[in-house]
Amino acid sequence: MFEEAAKIVSCFVSGMSDYVEHPSDPRSISRYAEEALAVIKALRIEHFFTITIGEYNSMLINGVEMPLKTPDARKFFIKLSQKRVAAIVISKGVQAGEIKRLIADLASSGGSFHSYAHIAIKRSAESRGGEIFPPGPSRKNDFLQIKRIHRDISVDGRIDMTAVDEVVGHLIADVRKEGKLPVYLKEESDELHVHSAKVAILSILQGEYLGLGNALLYDIGLSALLHDIGKTLLPQALLGKQDSLNEAEWAVMKNHPVYGAALLASMNSVPEIAIIVAYEHHRKHDGTGYPQTERISRKQHVISQIVAIADFYCAMSIRLPHRKPVSNNSILGLLIETAGTQFNPLLVDNFVRIMAGR
Repeated sequence: MFEEAAKIVSCFVSGMSDYVEHPSDPRSISRYAEEALAVIKALRIEHFFTITIGEYNSMLINGVEMPLKTPDARKFFIKLSQKRVAAIVISKGVQAGEIKRLIADLASSGGSFHSYAHIAIKRSAESRGGEIFPPGPSRKNDFLQIKRIHRDISVDGRIDMTAVDEVVGHLIADVRKEGKLPVYLKEESDELHVHSAKVAILSILQGEYLGLGNALLYDIGLSALLHDIGKTLLPQALLGKQDSLNEAEWAVMKNHPVYGAALLASMNSVPEIAIIVAYEHHRKHDGTGYPQTERISRKQHVISQIVAIADFYCAMSIRLPHRKPVSNNSILGLLIETAGTQFNPLLVDNFVRIMAGR
């Protein structure tokens, strides 16, 4: 039963993701609806198939607890909680079209659901959003936790996803609590874990202003937190160099997206989106950048585009041994100049509006 439940959850999460990326083409989620239906039919449920949000942040499928350790289970739980869904009851005779409509309703930004012939939605009395993303105890603790996460990945080849979930949740909660400019952005250190936290904050802030839901904000925060992990595999002398990099050193530095993606891909529990962003965050909107690929027309994933803007802003705003920090207005000007070539112009416009009042 556990494997079948995991498959159904995966179908719902993948379908919701496709719907968000292609909202004008509902056919994109048809195959996931059909796959979910096939699994449900194979279970030969006599009357009802149920998905329930229980107490203490638990999820049950047909009465069997579904651990929230996998990325798909966490995303599905967050989405159900965000939409105030206490239970989904699917009765015998359900059709793929109904499941497809349910996936679209879950993925949409609104809170309403359609009426289905064989699916019932029970709503909870109030949102669980505050339970999902409790504020972090302190900025210092989160920095230390991120530093520990990076070390575990680069040195021990393992990742503590519970710790990652906790930090990402704190960052999302802090963005919502503090508004435009969380205190993380005032940190002057150029250390990797601090830079990663700041990029995550600005990426989450961009997503929040775009009106994205909890599941996508989690993907954005997670990916931003790990985007530069490949730098932990570079020579320390290169990372700590006081002057500008020469051509040979720059060639080595440009390997860090490949190193990071390979490192994350070697760990089974890391969500695919984090691997994609680690690889793509120095690609450009026009298909250039690095790593170079044969398919130059291939566009960055939208989360890679969001992280790339935040990464550029944070890199330019910090004081380095060989240069002074660039002012807020100057960085925004550079983003506007390169919109359409280096960065997605729509995301640049959104980011500039967020940061213009700084």
